[in-house]
Amino acid sequence: MEREKIADDKDEPIFSGNSESKAGWRNLQRQFNLAGREVDEDLELSKSNVLVVGPSGSGKTLLATTLAKILNVPIAITDCTQLTQAGYIGEDVEVCIERLLVNAEFDVARAEKGIIVLDEIDKLAKPAASIGTKDVSGEGVQQSLLKIIEGHKVEITVKRPVKHDIDGQKNQTTTKKDEVFVVDTSNILFMIMGAFVGLDKHIVKRIEDMKKIQKAGESVESSNSKEVEKERAKKFRFSNTLEQVELDNGKKVCALDLTTPTDLVSFGLIPELIGRVPIITALQPLQRDDLFHILKEPKNALLDQYEYIFKQFGVRLCVTQKALKKVAQFALKEGTGARGLRGIMERLLLNVNYDCPGSNIAYVLIDEATVDSLQETEHSLASQVDVKYYSGDEKDSLIRDVSEEDKKLGAMLEKELGHSANIHTPTIPKRSLT
Repeated sequence: MEREKIADDKDEPIFSGNSESKAGWRNLQRQFNLAGREVDEDLELSKSNVLVVGPSGSGKTLLATTLAKILNVPIAITDCTQLTQAGYIGEDVEVCIERLLVNAEFDVARAEKGIIVLDEIDKLAKPAASIGTKDVSGEGVQQSLLKIIEGHKVEITVKRPVKHDIDGQKNQTTTKKDEVFVVDTSNILFMIMGAFVGLDKHIVKRIEDMKKIQKAGESVESSNSKEVEKERAKKFRFSNTLEQVELDNGKKVCALDLTTPTDLVSFGLIPELIGRVPIITALQPLQRDDLFHILKEPKNALLDQYEYIFKQFGVRLCVTQKALKKVAQFALKEGTGARGLRGIMERLLLNVNYDCPGSNIAYVLIDEATVDSLQETEHSLASQVDVKYYSGDEKDSLIRDVSEEDKKLGAMLEKELGHSANIHTPTIPKRSLT
């Protein structure tokens, strides 16, 4: 498979210009290109697991699932907050292998080439106050994960569905039978992920302390030393959210991009775990343009989904470009990332979902003013959202209103409705517009 497929495929938007995503892809490409090839028996190749740091909604799990989809390998995502040490209430760490095996349809060979995502790994961070105490859901789980991540043969018992014939007819009943599998995790890629809230502040403090130590060892050799110190103080400036760091060369980078293994150990991960994950990469928060892209560009885009849903009961949903950009800006302001987009769209369309079925509404317009009206309601169930409705014979009014804000969409509607004027006319019983 050519790596250009990812960079050029509009259906997989997470790779566009994202060096962190491309780093993950290069690692996976190397691993899976080697799979199935003859390897020198005297040379043992080891895998490079990946730790992904990034705020909620930045696309960490999407990165993993998209890579698995493109590479056609099974993937299993496990929430680390549900894991405990063996013998305690909760899920054992082997559950991640069990899920991968199930997703591989119990094909051990295929599972051994898959991807396991350990999400929310930061929630296993060892609390500073836990020294000398038993931490079965934190450090204890980290210890339990070591052998699995490094690569060992793990024996697991899985309840496998078994179908039985009844009276000569197949697939009439299904029971579950315990079956033992041995899975070698040596070639399973582990992608460890977490938001690591506050890690950027720790990194900023580390850099500041390092700078202070450097300054303390310098002597003042000129009368304008105060000016020199002021200039040096400008070398490290941070944004209000402490996410951006200005380096000595003037380049600004995300603080998370400077993450080191020492930072992660200070956060609460054990050194043995960090040592088994050689690649550390960071995803930055999605910006407005990224969120706008997610709304309308990729395969199964959110806008396409809503347009399809309304089409099922005879309504054409129209959303202008300015409205989409406002939604993206709204999600950025709320700090909810890509996950917040659906919540905003649901609030915008809450009353529309009630008004359209059983009415003579044929077209619905969401424009910039509609999104503004949602913000003015302070999210109170969107009761006052200003949505525009049009009946089947009001196509001209719709096209005119759309064109005032989005000429491209207006032209597309004019062409679409001119050739199929009645395609969106509801066939269900009508009720008057409100």
